[in-house]
Amino acid sequence: MTDDRSLGREADDVTPDIGQAAFREIGIRAGRGLQDGGFEVNTDASLFYATFEDGAEYHERRYGLAIDHLKSSVRGRAYDNDVMRLRVGPGGYYAQSQNYPTAFFGDTGSAKATFVTDSEAAAIVWEAVAHYRAEEARTLFCVYSDDDVPDFFLGYRVSDDQRYEFGMLKRIVPLHMRVSFEAADDVPLLGAPSGTVIYQRTRAGKHVVVRSAGRRRPLMVGNGSH
Repeated sequence: MTDDRSLGREADDVTPDIGQAAFREIGIRAGRGLQDGGFEVNTDASLFYATFEDGAEYHERRYGLAIDHLKSSVRGRAYDNDVMRLRVGPGGYYAQSQNYPTAFFGDTGSAKATFVTDSEAAAIVWEAVAHYRAEEARTLFCVYSDDDVPDFFLGYRVSDDQRYEFGMLKRIVPLHMRVSFEAADDVPLLGAPSGTVIYQRTRAGKHVVVRSAGRRRPLMVGNGSH
């Protein structure tokens, strides 16, 4: 990465310790303000809770069918880069890590993809980080490098006074960013109080922004038991 635009102060590097009670709270809060129809699949919480020993088999058992179902529903146009697959179509959208498929977010809600300039991309990322720091965003996920072990940041706000973070929030425009909102009023970046904004730099060097207003109900997944 050569872009050095300032995005604000860096976060502390935090290794979270989240229990089942916290995930119940996530589920309760996520259920508020959901739109009827459609569904989403989001593995963010499992990335915090799962252990190294869980591995790909655990993820496949817990999320495999849900992810396959959503991907078959979306299909759509590809805006990939070396770290993330990004698809947007009439059936929704999804983003999935190229090397770590356990990192997945998808939604069958209506989504609009637009191309923006370098300066517009920097402004969008800066605004997303500002909303997250102001506790107006529920989740912020950024990937900064395409190394074998990529440099990334994942912040997850469980409640108004409880937030978990993994990695370091950088002062550069990432290769990929996803921010999800659950606010009381409309968020200018989204044009709605809740929903998701994704930024991605494509392999061709173009800047694409995906916006999807509203939240769909999380698709039920298995409990990972044998």
